[in-house]
Amino acid sequence: MIISLISTGLGMLGGVIPDLLKEFRESREHGREMDRMDKQAELQLKLLAHRTDARLQEIEGQAQMEEVRAFRTQMSEIYKSQAPVGVKWVDAWNAALRPGACTVIIALFTAIAGTYAYGMYFGAPHLAEISTVIWGSLVGDAIQAVLGYLFGYRSGAKLSAAVRR
Repeated sequence: MIISLISTGLGMLGGVIPDLLKEFRESREHGREMDRMDKQAELQLKLLAHRTDARLQEIEGQAQMEEVRAFRTQMSEIYKSQAPVGVKWVDAWNAALRPGACTVIIALFTAIAGTYAYGMYFGAPHLAEISTVIWGSLVGDAIQAVLGYLFGYRSGAKLSAAVRR
């Protein structure tokens, strides 16, 4: 009787063990499949992020190129507007305007710089303060803007002439 009980128990286990092994194998395969899917989703997310960054850089590059084109067009129009008009006194005024303005600005700069240097070296601090107030205000900014524009325009005109040759 014990033998039949043991054989019955082993028979029942023998019928269940293959199913248990199959279930264990399938659960491990399912776990591996889930890991593969997670890694694949992670890679797809990274790829999407990379493509998005590349597209954004491309869009930014296009926007910058459009800005450069617009700036170039604007500069071309400004350059064309500086051409002589054919009226002698207007052309003479236009020819004298830039050098005259530049001479006045440089003279002002020299006078104020001299005043500042005199005040610093010869003990007249109120002169140095006056110069600092002038250069730290809109007057100083305007002088710097005019000088910058004139030198920039001159350099641009020379560069444009060199390119056309």
